[in-house]
Amino acid sequence: MPEQPLLSVVIITRNESHNLPRLLESVRGVADDVVVFDSGSEDDTVSLAQLAGARVFDCQWQGWSATKNKANAEAKGAWTLSLDADEALTPDSAAAILSHIQGPLRNESGALRVGEINRLTRYCGQWIHHSGWHPDRKIRLWPTDSGVWKGAIHEDVLFDGNVDILRLQGHVEHHSYPHPADHLSQIERFGRVWAEDQHQRGKFTPLPLVWAKVAAQWIKTWVVKAGFLDGRAGWVIARRSAWATWRKHARLRALWAPTTPSPKRVLLARTDALGDLVVTLPLVRALKERHPGVQVDLLVRGYAIPVARQALGVDDVVEWSSDMANDPNGAGAHAIQAGNYDALVMAYPEKSVVVAGRAAGVAIRIATGNRWHTLRRVTHRIWDSRHSSGGHEAWHGLRMLLPLGVESDFPFRRSVGLKAPKSDQKVAQILEELGGSPVLLHPGSHGSAGNWGPHRFAELALRFAQEGHTVGITGTDSERRSFEPHWPNHEWIHDLGGQLDLTQLMALQAQSKLVVASSTGPLHTASAMGIPVLGLYGTHAPEWPERWAPLGPKTHILQALNTTPEGQLDLTVEEVFTAALKALS
Repeated sequence: MPEQPLLSVVIITRNESHNLPRLLESVRGVADDVVVFDSGSEDDTVSLAQLAGARVFDCQWQGWSATKNKANAEAKGAWTLSLDADEALTPDSAAAILSHIQGPLRNESGALRVGEINRLTRYCGQWIHHSGWHPDRKIRLWPTDSGVWKGAIHEDVLFDGNVDILRLQGHVEHHSYPHPADHLSQIERFGRVWAEDQHQRGKFTPLPLVWAKVAAQWIKTWVVKAGFLDGRAGWVIARRSAWATWRKHARLRALWAPTTPSPKRVLLARTDALGDLVVTLPLVRALKERHPGVQVDLLVRGYAIPVARQALGVDDVVEWSSDMANDPNGAGAHAIQAGNYDALVMAYPEKSVVVAGRAAGVAIRIATGNRWHTLRRVTHRIWDSRHSSGGHEAWHGLRMLLPLGVESDFPFRRSVGLKAPKSDQKVAQILEELGGSPVLLHPGSHGSAGNWGPHRFAELALRFAQEGHTVGITGTDSERRSFEPHWPNHEWIHDLGGQLDLTQLMALQAQSKLVVASSTGPLHTASAMGIPVLGLYGTHAPEWPERWAPLGPKTHILQALNTTPEGQLDLTVEEVFTAALKALS
């Protein structure tokens, strides 16, 4: 008979292509057998695992404990090492594990020899040594078939019989929070699982006790566990740990509420910029899936109507005019009242809309609570600070639907939210002149984001033309006048500035190979139609991709770590061209 493998490393995954290679590399030379249980990854997780020689199994997600137990059952080694995809061994911990498994499965008294190891977490680029996150001791190594995972969340492994828990040297690296948004998403995901588990057990927490728990969590993290020694990261962790306590108990209280509103007609208000409207469109689909048959209308400014009319799932579009804004208690209230809406969701809480919604008598009015004009005028308040949270604008928008029973972890990043307009005679003529699908460059942004320099856009256009691509440069007429002196004279570079209205621009984008722009409305419209885009961004709030990345299945982002003395994104033409070729392929 073949000799039994000594160590099986067991991993559960879903969309972990950004983490898995680091983990697999760290167990090279340690694992004799690698088991990957994947629950429907849509990225390269499966192919990366197979390439590394892992045995990969498709597995329907059944919760953390149940899924891990199914994965453990496939281990062939005498020992099982359970790791999460966002973890990795260090040389010291790898050596300690190898030493441990050279010994017997049980000690002299017959107790199972179980390995416990510290975990060190990296939070937004900083290793956390306090805040209650370190030492974070976890049992991860045991004789195969002896351990069973239990618990809905923060699960533990339990053993039948006596165990001898041995502390292993070194630590496991935990790379769970590369961005603040990852922490926010985990808080929502874990909070929902916790609340559902507690509700099934019949648990309920009175509101005064909830507030006491929130305060105690902050004191524990910041003071008792010395979070202050972790600096700013420790402050953020303490604040968000307290917030996580509030969120999970708020969810539990919501589950005990008599009913969740089931609206028939919802008005979704987004009366600011085009890009803001596009990243709000996932709310439409989320409402439709949670409440089948609901009518969802959009309230937008006149300039955004062409985009709103192409939004998937939207039943009607209502224009918020200057007359309505200047007279919210008259024309504005009348326009909202005419729709007979059950709920008004103000993704952008413009004061005139808030006032008109109240005057119109809409029963459910949802808006952010941290503005003076919303405090007394809305029925449901969401206490989020969007400016520096690290959460995407669409995620924050989805959180506004929680009072309507819609979860904020609704998938939105790869969604298509717009259908392409039909090409009219003007667009057809331009496509004929271009000789086919172009690469579109959109250098302007109306000051909404850090721009890349026009001379660099010109060099990029020339690079594309030299590689045989037809290039179209889009923008308003004023942008054309500003940027035109920079454009190179080349037969395959076409200045289209000022020639297209918004509907025509979207129709042309739908026929293009690629759109390159900074964070501006046309970047978002192209991406939301499923067109490949390359977005150029900085790294700091508020103009960072963590909050404003375009939504779509073919989105690519390039970030500038610095800005030029002129305040423009400090990216070389070669960097952008290389990233653009990757997006094209």
